[in-house]
Amino acid sequence: MGCRVSMRDFAGAESQIEHKASGHWPTSLQELSEGERLVLWAFRRWVSGLEHLPMLAREFDRQFRQVEARPALIALDAALVGLTRHARRTIVYHQPCCACLGADEVCIISIVAALQNDATAAARAMAQWLMRGEGVDGFTAALEDFADCLTGSGHDLPYRTRPNNAARGTTKLSRPVAMRLH
Repeated sequence: MGCRVSMRDFAGAESQIEHKASGHWPTSLQELSEGERLVLWAFRRWVSGLEHLPMLAREFDRQFRQVEARPALIALDAALVGLTRHARRTIVYHQPCCACLGADEVCIISIVAALQNDATAAARAMAQWLMRGEGVDGFTAALEDFADCLTGSGHDLPYRTRPNNAARGTTKLSRPVAMRLH
């Protein structure tokens, strides 16, 4: 039997995370703000297959202002189609109901947050980790449109610049040894 949840069930209680610059990167769903959970939920539903798209459209109708619901859906679709065409490697994600959070999922959320906070260079750098150069411009442009729709509907994502207690320039990004799909 499949997992059926609404965005409200997925988001749970509103996060206590500060909504400007945050000092850590999330490692689990519980650490995400409500806006970040919406982005993650939408990403997971989109990559889960065409049968999830009507649910995604209905949820966007609820989560976005009326004038932004369809543009948000179109922008997300354009970004993810671009990602599928230009990915550097297999993009790893968890099933829609999974409480875990993967590195690629955090990267997508972080790109949207960077774009909301006018950190275009950071967004492009993160996008280059996910995709080949020829797809970065279209991907970031579409996610910028998506980020604008999120902002216009009151879904502000915290901009996480580096892990807690990490001095500027000392942060090392490591690749996970193994990944699994839950």
